[in-house]
Amino acid sequence: MDELASLGAKLRKLRKERDLSQRDLAGHSGVSANAISLIERNEISPSVATLQRLATALSVRISYFFEKDDSQANVIHIRAAERPSLSSRGVTITGTGKRLREQEVEPFSITLSPGAASGLQPVIHSGHEIVCCLQGMIEYDIDGAVYVLEPGDFLLFEAELPHFWRNPTADDAELLLILQTPDESIESVRRHFSSHPSITHFG
Repeated sequence: MDELASLGAKLRKLRKERDLSQRDLAGHSGVSANAISLIERNEISPSVATLQRLATALSVRISYFFEKDDSQANVIHIRAAERPSLSSRGVTITGTGKRLREQEVEPFSITLSPGAASGLQPVIHSGHEIVCCLQGMIEYDIDGAVYVLEPGDFLLFEAELPHFWRNPTADDAELLLILQTPDESIESVRRHFSSHPSITHFG
């Protein structure tokens, strides 16, 4: 529940920082105002697709909702038991919780229960996406073309193409997902907007 509480609080803080009402954010993201209210009160947990739409509407990387603090370093060693994670509708997303200086990639470990998927709507975002299937089988639909990944298979593509993924099997599947965040240089942004720390999460 700590992770969900943190997510709801971060969404509310970020929305208010942008001076947006729940209705305003609903209009920008395509997520209903009622759903946004429930997420902020930690009464529901959002799907991956919903979280991506909210992140895009608020101009942050999806990792913003996973990070525990704003600390950055040159080397980060994160033990398995320390990684923050969220679970919703058969999808478990595990992030790193910390960032390197001027980091331009965001890694996630995704576990899909049988039949689970990223969401009903395709995801579109800037940069590139890198996927490695670690366990089971995963179907990636990219701009209408379906790619089947088995353990050890890689998939690289331009993330501006509409895409989503699903586990079509009766067994759990796991993948390593790496999202590129192009032209990341946050030091000048951090200094200029010191009263708005979340702006350093621009993607």
